Amino acid sequence: MNSYRLGLLLDLILVLLLCILPPSDQAPKPTAWDEIAGPYVFSISEWEFGNFFDKWGYSFEQFFIPKKLTEQESVKRVEDYLSLAQSAASLEDTINRDKSEGNSSEADIKSLEAQLARLTRQRDSLQDQVEAIIEGQISAVLTDQGLAKTIDFIGKFNLLFPPVDFEFQEEPNVLIVSPRDKIELTKTILLSPDLSLEQIEGIESKVQGIDMSGLVERVGGVATYPSIIPKDDSLQYLLSTVAHEWLHHYFYFHPLGRNYWANYDMTSINETAADVGGNELGQLVYLRYYAQAGDNSAASTGAESQPAFDFNKEMRQIRVTVDQLLAQGQIEEAESYMEQMREYLAQNGYYIRKLNQAYFAFNGSYSDQPGSVSPIGGYLTELRQGSPSLGDFIKTVSGISSYEQLLKAIGQ
Repeated sequence: MNSYRLGLLLDLILVLLLCILPPSDQAPKPTAWDEIAGPYVFSISEWEFGNFFDKWGYSFEQFFIPKKLTEQESVKRVEDYLSLAQSAASLEDTINRDKSEGNSSEADIKSLEAQLARLTRQRDSLQDQVEAIIEGQISAVLTDQGLAKTIDFIGKFNLLFPPVDFEFQEEPNVLIVSPRDKIELTKTILLSPDLSLEQIEGIESKVQGIDMSGLVERVGGVATYPSIIPKDDSLQYLLSTVAHEWLHHYFYFHPLGRNYWANYDMTSINETAADVGGNELGQLVYLRYYAQAGDNSAASTGAESQPAFDFNKEMRQIRVTVDQLLAQGQIEEAESYMEQMREYLAQNGYYIRKLNQAYFAFNGSYSDQPGSVSPIGGYLTELRQGSPSLGDFIKTVSGISSYEQLLKAIGQ
């Protein structure tokens, strides 16, 4: 039995265990968040049950009758899937725009919708196989990084735990809540993926009504098991996102993940470590399987010339100014300033629907992102640079359970 097929079996066992765990006898007391977000909450348990047979039916089939593709065929299958997914997403946007603007006849709309249905069927027919291909590619790179264990059972094989596992799905929205008088992640609630703009603004208004800052936006991926990944991402972003969510699965079984909610610093360390490791893993997978001869685009971003408008620099300055205003108790002034700067960013080609305390609280938890002023991103970059390999970095950071331990790991 090879390691990939054993991984499929472990996947099945893990999900079956999750499904049979008994519910708690204690019903949680209703909160203000139940009233605000309750009708729109995304149920992870319902999602798991709803996707069980679709996901694991293919796994059973592959376990007993594996379909062999060459490496070149596998790469082509992934590229075909992404091309179909991106074409479908673009066509759907066109249909929605034509409907809202009323510039197309009913017959033209129906023709486009029929074309969209064909693209969607073609895309979905490849989905299970493409998921398995990418899972195998990322697993191979993780094994090369020393993150799999060698098991001697009727022959030696490599076992990666937890197995890499994801599902292409429309990603949920997330409600992010922060106090108005400081930037701090107070609450996050996963919401349905199909909210209208009117519903989103209604939720945000209710959060504002209890004197908090709220924001609803799409998530890039969700570390359920299997993780939820958007269908129409670009290839390199897709690989990095799948790797990012797998790292959350891996961290869950180590001190870093178990302390995710201990405080804001630990949330930030978790997310930033998953970003640092996930981006590098995604690049390694891309270079190994997808980069053409002479194509070094995945590794050349640092050599690009600086754009005329430096979004990262602008966002960090906005964050610093907002922090200063809030520290002085000037809440309304800070909110007015953020709205002015949101319009300024839009004028320079960077549209953000709402820029507020919740926006910075959420994006600031990724300390390598422009909305953060935390030194954690720099510390983790330093830790990675001081590690002999990516695998060593992942093992080291997974054992960190406090901000103080991170400082100790880099010699401070």
